[in-house]
Amino acid sequence: MLVLTVIIGLATAYVNGMHDGGTIVATTVTSRIMKPRSAILLAGLACLLGSVLLGSAVQTTMVSGIVNSGAILAGGGKQAALFAVSAFLGSMVWNLITWAGRLPSSASHSLIGSMIGCSMAVCGMDSVIWSSVMLRVVAAMILSPLAGFALGFLLLKLQNRILRRGTIVWTQRVRALDIVSTFLLALSYGSNEAQKVAGVICLGALASGGGSPSDSLTLPYLPVSITSLCGLALAIGAMTGGFNMMRTVGRDIVKINTDRAFVSQLSSILVVEIANAAGLPISSTQVITGSVMGVGTEDRPRSMNWEILYKILAAWILTLPAAGLTGAVVIRLMMLIPV
Repeated sequence: MLVLTVIIGLATAYVNGMHDGGTIVATTVTSRIMKPRSAILLAGLACLLGSVLLGSAVQTTMVSGIVNSGAILAGGGKQAALFAVSAFLGSMVWNLITWAGRLPSSASHSLIGSMIGCSMAVCGMDSVIWSSVMLRVVAAMILSPLAGFALGFLLLKLQNRILRRGTIVWTQRVRALDIVSTFLLALSYGSNEAQKVAGVICLGALASGGGSPSDSLTLPYLPVSITSLCGLALAIGAMTGGFNMMRTVGRDIVKINTDRAFVSQLSSILVVEIANAAGLPISSTQVITGSVMGVGTEDRPRSMNWEILYKILAAWILTLPAAGLTGAVVIRLMMLIPV
């Protein structure tokens, strides 16, 4: 079952990369700073590096801060593996639905929602650590895109003031900085996203060895091998399916030029890196979308496509409960399969 858990986990990481990869480079591509294929390849490489280089605080949160790992592990290795596989499958179903509809919802929150639904279906309401979910997931889900919006709005005003007498030379420099910021944003995204998937896989690894949640911090091979494999799957997903979200984030919300592209990327990097350090499993997609909205409203609020924004907001609100329901249904169906 451990092998199956790892395989399904890597498939989930692939779908997450396919779902979110395009949002990372959307503003860079639509502002014509980089060609789509070059931007996606750059993002894929950075995703892989980020999964290996940027810590494991988010992974720890996924193991012990969302559901009661003790309750999951108490049912034995079969239950823990069933939980992990069902959580991954429930997440993938919702991600594929929103990917097909080109809605930049949160792949991160679909996995968390699916975990919550699976845990409630098997171990009851008390198996969910609601205080942690409300603080680290729900509050962060609300505040992170708002932080991206505010930073995008303020940093664009600051940039416009600094470069109000800038020449074409500065335009070229900003373009170069945007390429660097795209790489750094993908680096941060790779770390945050790969750790989420690796955290759920970790439960299956502990169960197969008869371990407990506290043992997760003493398994040195997990952050290196499993997280790097998750990062590789994310990178491949971004490079093969990341084109679907580019237009929605980079063009449909508001038209992005070179200056706005750089500022939106910089704002997103700051928010995602703070979340990585704090162990908050936030949605990079929501942060990026919030930053794009911030730079879009800086001087032209009416230029925003409010219709698409309402659809995105609806997807954000629906993701946790919808993925939770999907996860609960999947694990109930899986329990009917004789093993």
